[in-house]
Amino acid sequence: MTNTSDPTRSAPTGAASSPSTTSGWQVTTVVSSAVVLVGLLVLSFVWPGARGEADGLSVAVTGDSQVVEQFMAAVGPGLGQVVDLEVVTDREVAVAGIQRRELIGGVVLDPTGSEVLTASAAGQVPSALMSAIAGELQTGLSSQMYEASRNGVPGLPDELPRVAVTDVVPLSVDDPNGVGITAAGIPLTVGALLSGVAIALTVAGVWRRVVAVLAFGLGSGLVLALVLGPWLGVLPASFGVSWLALSTSLAATSGLFVGLHSALGRAGLGVAAAVTLLAAMPWAAFAVPPSFLPAGLGHAGQFLIPGATATLNRTISYFPDAPIATTWLVLGAWAVVGLGLTLFWRPEREPRGTGDGTAGGR
Repeated sequence: MTNTSDPTRSAPTGAASSPSTTSGWQVTTVVSSAVVLVGLLVLSFVWPGARGEADGLSVAVTGDSQVVEQFMAAVGPGLGQVVDLEVVTDREVAVAGIQRRELIGGVVLDPTGSEVLTASAAGQVPSALMSAIAGELQTGLSSQMYEASRNGVPGLPDELPRVAVTDVVPLSVDDPNGVGITAAGIPLTVGALLSGVAIALTVAGVWRRVVAVLAFGLGSGLVLALVLGPWLGVLPASFGVSWLALSTSLAATSGLFVGLHSALGRAGLGVAAAVTLLAAMPWAAFAVPPSFLPAGLGHAGQFLIPGATATLNRTISYFPDAPIATTWLVLGAWAVVGLGLTLFWRPEREPRGTGDGTAGGR
């Protein structure tokens, strides 16, 4: 006869040993980790902007050969410490270089009046630099006219020659200051991040996860293309191209979270967050050219999802002549990595068909 009063069967194993409070070393570990994380997060966002400086930004110089020589001798040494000056054959070459995003602007020099070429669509920093150059040119002309007038030089014009400023690639009339296209980068990344976490934690089954990532990318890309394109005018590119670019970016980000979760479990979500949030967003160069960020961070950021997305959206919207094949390949590669991990990774520690979908049924 079975003894129902057996004390060894009266309670689940370990129930009595559960601690009622968290140990001191656990609290210390959690708080210390949080402090380090906050410090790294703030550093990763603030350092690129605080230590950024113009580097690798090129400006074309063209016009009357004698005036160009004088300009390069007088202004070139100082200006060359801020931007790279490239002497080109004519104005058309300078304009083409700006439209291909090889140059941030140009200076067309002529004895009767000069012109500064700029591209507000390239961002606030390049525009500010070109405005400063235009101001220096105007100041130089004023000084020359004043000295000539004092020395009684004959034949001076009645009016002071003005430096014309031409915006070769202007921003959309619906986003005249470029605030919209700059601000879109953060919610785009965070939204895809949160959606990727939600899919990873709630959708079970390999193919269901893949379909969820692709459906999220296409659906969200469609909505954002409508909002940022026809509605707000922030992305004036072709609607179909914008939809494809946004969908690829969203699927790449969400797929990375789902794929790394499939491979590493919940730790994979932390790795994906570090790749997209801690590193990629500060290096994405949403508001400045990639070369403006210190230590090559901007160029490294172009091979991560947020940076490639920012460059692709700005390029297809305003610089259709600029090469973008590498940017498409970067986003496509991240999408393939995420979906590939989801499809083919089978951790031995997880049996098939587990409820959390880590390596579950199809």
